[in-house]
Amino acid sequence: MKLPEEKALSFQMSPRLRMVGLIILGIGLALVAAQLIPASQVLGHGGDHAEGGHHAAYPRLFASLHLALLVALPLGLGGVYFVAFNNLAGAAWCVTIRRIAENYFWFLGFVLVLMIIVFVGGLGSVFSHWVHPHNPNDELLAWKKPWLNTGFFVTRNLIFVVVWLGFGFLFWKKSTGQDKDADFSRTRSMGKWSAVFVIIFALSYSASSFDLSMSLDPHWYSTLWAAYQYAGLALTAFASLILWIWYLKSAGYFGESLNENHYHDMGKYMWGHSIFWAYCMICQYLLIWYAHIPEETIFYRKRLYDDAVGFQPWAIVSLLMILVRFIVPFFLIIQRKAKRNIKHLGIAAIVVLVGQIIDVYWVVYPTLTPDSSFIMFSWQELGPLMVVAGSFILITGWALSRNSLIPKGDPRLEECLHWHQ
Repeated sequence: MKLPEEKALSFQMSPRLRMVGLIILGIGLALVAAQLIPASQVLGHGGDHAEGGHHAAYPRLFASLHLALLVALPLGLGGVYFVAFNNLAGAAWCVTIRRIAENYFWFLGFVLVLMIIVFVGGLGSVFSHWVHPHNPNDELLAWKKPWLNTGFFVTRNLIFVVVWLGFGFLFWKKSTGQDKDADFSRTRSMGKWSAVFVIIFALSYSASSFDLSMSLDPHWYSTLWAAYQYAGLALTAFASLILWIWYLKSAGYFGESLNENHYHDMGKYMWGHSIFWAYCMICQYLLIWYAHIPEETIFYRKRLYDDAVGFQPWAIVSLLMILVRFIVPFFLIIQRKAKRNIKHLGIAAIVVLVGQIIDVYWVVYPTLTPDSSFIMFSWQELGPLMVVAGSFILITGWALSRNSLIPKGDPRLEECLHWHQ
């Protein structure tokens, strides 16, 4: 099999795609701006979330921005991770897909800006359990103070994103440089740096998942939390890549250099990680259930069942998440033919991304009011998510137009072109 003509490998963002991205971004920014109206800031029956007498301005705005941050982070970082683990494995099957993922690192710049906004304006509301503790004599919070203090918290998380950006730029630079010189030493170098990144990724993303989601309720902890968050990151990466492949193929790019054999592998990865997510979920639940340690059971008492009040309103979201996150994707793409149909796979990818949003909503919002009252997902949450979606389309589309859609100098390209299932 030969590479297609050059025009099929040189992406140019169409006016229609640019317009779609700008419209989504514009509507999202308008909805975010509308949240500056104080009447929009009611979080739930518990009122504005405040601890120890500290009332944060615009609590729902920054809660929704934090939800968007937890959706955006796996998009940017997931692409860098996809590139690194395939470089490390010496994988040939994904060479024609890899350039899309290599360009995801540009989106981490947006993630960094969004994180700074959340930290500057919303640290006292979103993370107020430990920033403004209700009880200054809380022994558990005092014990965690060396880790959960504002200066160290902000510094390390910003450093994490900068480091991920640096690795993403390194992989992108070496890969695009190889397009010109076909130097095999670049492949060896990317493999070595990928080994370093995977170690740093495992440590830094574990710490980041503890910080950005578990510390919302610092009295609770789970030893499986990093693996659970990783499953969401991997699913987000695979699903978003499938959607880009769907769009690019429908627009006439790649030719036969990207075909049903490559779709099949992407489908297997997405299907397998849906099962892995379910495994982490049930293991975490069972470990907490049979240990019956109060510091752990508080998480599910808020989201499922409490002996004092019975089933919580959040239980409906819990069941919906299991349906959208696992059951629907599992049966939607379990068949071989489903994995080899890019339209069918694209629909499954949309379901997976919706599941990621529900998952983050389920993790974040029960922590935002003192009584864990139910907060209905609404336009306040939709606005920042639309900003993320519009920015992701525009940034990734711009990045893809800078270089060939395929790493033409990669020594494994020929094997990828003849890949069969």
